[in-house]
Amino acid sequence: MAYTFEKAGQSLDKLPFKDRLKAVGALVKNTFTVIGRDEDIIKPWIRMAIYNFVMVTLFFYFVMGNWYEFPLEGWALFISFLLFLYKHFYHNKQEVRLSWTVNQTIIGEDPSYRGATVYSKKIKSQTRKLAWFDIGMALMEKGKFVGKGIVNAILNLIISGIEEVWDLVNHYLLPSVAVDRLEIGESVKKMKNLKNQVPETLVGVFGIDFLGKIVGRVAVPIYVMLILLAGFLGVFATDYFPASEIDFNGEPTMITFVPMVIAVYMGKLFSNLFERVVTSVKVVYFTVFYTKITHPETIMDELKDELTDYLKLDQLDKVDNLDEQESMEVETV
Repeated sequence: MAYTFEKAGQSLDKLPFKDRLKAVGALVKNTFTVIGRDEDIIKPWIRMAIYNFVMVTLFFYFVMGNWYEFPLEGWALFISFLLFLYKHFYHNKQEVRLSWTVNQTIIGEDPSYRGATVYSKKIKSQTRKLAWFDIGMALMEKGKFVGKGIVNAILNLIISGIEEVWDLVNHYLLPSVAVDRLEIGESVKKMKNLKNQVPETLVGVFGIDFLGKIVGRVAVPIYVMLILLAGFLGVFATDYFPASEIDFNGEPTMITFVPMVIAVYMGKLFSNLFERVVTSVKVVYFTVFYTKITHPETIMDELKDELTDYLKLDQLDKVDNLDEQESMEVETV
């Protein structure tokens, strides 16, 4: 199966699991090979990863208090709840800093994280608005209607359509704020004409959400494996963890739920970390795309061809060609 998005218009979440991981790995590697010329680019991602780690760990610290007497359990729950409420604002702030750093790097400047922090303070209002939009879309996703009937189907279809449009618009809103310091209203107006400015070589990939719902597609198999392992340990590791007696058809059985909690914790850490990787790749990609469309003259000459290949997702074709060669070798043997 080809990874050629320009021709097929498909997203990575529609690929087989093995191919999906290969393609994401190639994309991440290529992102930080082409764009990662400045170590400060990774610092916003590191901060987002640490933020999520602390938020998730504090919550599960509280949950584990059902079996172990940990100190300050209540405070752990309270702080994790506050971090959960603030996460969209924190992540948008870091994404704006990442976007600015990427733009400064490809135009030949030498940005620093400190410089990104100072710059982001000038656009606090726009950043907060982006966060509120993200919160609204998250609530809309949670509020999808469950049940049967034509009304529910129509409402869910409308919500899905809004989410898809917002996800794509948001890719270009963020760099328009980070690069040009535009107000949200100005950015939305600019989106209407943005497609007309796309170079002919990049028209095929302009509107593609190429990573799609890949976080969920990759995380689900990980969760399944962890939960299966936890289920096994829940029955056979009762000597090592606090256990409860459960009545199964009149037969008392000792079960421990601690491995299940640990499994969910590890799965949540992985999905959160992977989500931040995917989000960071999107921010990098669409910042480069936005700069290429709106300020092509500012990009360093030695990077122009390389960035065009990057935006065309040529590195995914190379992965596919390698797979085809391996397949041909196997058939020959």
